Amino acid sequence: MSCISATEDLNGAAAVVTGGTRGIGLGIAEYLAERGASLAVVWHRHEAAARAAEERLASRMRTGRRLLLLQGDAGDPAVVAAHHARVRAELGAVAVLVNNAGIMLPEVFEKVSATLWEETLRTNLSSAFCWSREVIPGMKEKGFGRIVSIASIAARGGGVIGPHYAASKAGMLGLTRYGARELGRFGITLNAIAPAFIEDAGIFVGYSAEQKAELATRTATGRLGRVADVVRAFAYLLDSPFVTGVCLDVNGGAFMI
Repeated sequence: MSCISATEDLNGAAAVVTGGTRGIGLGIAEYLAERGASLAVVWHRHEAAARAAEERLASRMRTGRRLLLLQGDAGDPAVVAAHHARVRAELGAVAVLVNNAGIMLPEVFEKVSATLWEETLRTNLSSAFCWSREVIPGMKEKGFGRIVSIASIAARGGGVIGPHYAASKAGMLGLTRYGARELGRFGITLNAIAPAFIEDAGIFVGYSAEQKAELATRTATGRLGRVADVVRAFAYLLDSPFVTGVCLDVNGGAFMI
């Protein structure tokens, strides 16, 4: 598989989505299932969400495609190695990796504990490195790979969650750019998506109507984003063999406000 088009079935190619049972991760996983991928979805703590996601994804899988739900810490190298070994054995070499696992725990600078700092970087950034490191050899074998990491507007603008979150997302951009430079000649692209104010994902799900209305004033479009907006950006990167090393902003023009 040297390239794919927007209408092409993924032919059962293996795709992995970390943090794929809720929000943006689930939306992308559903899209990959509908495109004909065999799918491994990694989750950690929220079992009810995992069971609900499994049911939703199973209904979207093409005939003959496989679905795996893998529980564990995506930032733990040993867990990732074990998960990847199972994916490789049951689904084949991974063609598409979506690094979406992440936590958003707001805290001001001087109150960020060492534990919170380490947990945030492990979950948000180390997970992207660990999974990318595992799948790259198989992508080289295939001569094809798509690695897309879900960053944030906070990676460049600082954001409102805290220094731990901003640093983890900024690190994803450095990882993406380095990988794009090294791996492009093998048919592997690495890109990032930086969403902001996605009302049906992350902490914004719990916001009140008043809070959401205030956030909408921070965008040029006058509305909040939806998971579907991020999925459209992902679809573009999936189908674009000559686009690598970029961060695609999905923020309603929030940079201009």
